[in-house]
Amino acid sequence: MSGSASGVKVDNSVIEKFHEFKIKKQIGYLVLGFSDDISKIVVLKEGANTAPQNAPPDDKNKKWADMLEYLPENDVRYAIIDMFYETKEGLRTEIYFISWAPDTATIKRKMLCASSKDALKNALQGIRNHLQATCKSDLDLAAIINDKVKSK
Repeated sequence: MSGSASGVKVDNSVIEKFHEFKIKKQIGYLVLGFSDDISKIVVLKEGANTAPQNAPPDDKNKKWADMLEYLPENDVRYAIIDMFYETKEGLRTEIYFISWAPDTATIKRKMLCASSKDALKNALQGIRNHLQATCKSDLDLAAIINDKVKSK
């Protein structure tokens, strides 16, 4: 079966932006969602990377709070963002794929988000970290970094 069970396609622009995000490092994050006619997943917001390459992790991670602003209270989204943290071996960076499905979203939208997630993950190669979030506290950066550092 091509595409996804829900019939929602991943728009080519999403894949192009994801490659740009990985290679050029000028995009800080991408927020993705459904087109108005729900036929495809599109880029809704592109956040710039404002911190210089040699900035400390805390500065590089400031964009995390910006991204959270674009996750609506009552609708579903996906987001792609990289996160920076220190280990004993030095600075690490990880790309995260976030499924945002707040409890206040309609059941229809939450089902759409769930059924389209795999097609999107398959289209975006090379992301090992997946977060499923239903509220902003699920996306507490300090806790996520803490889990990462502990698992290393």
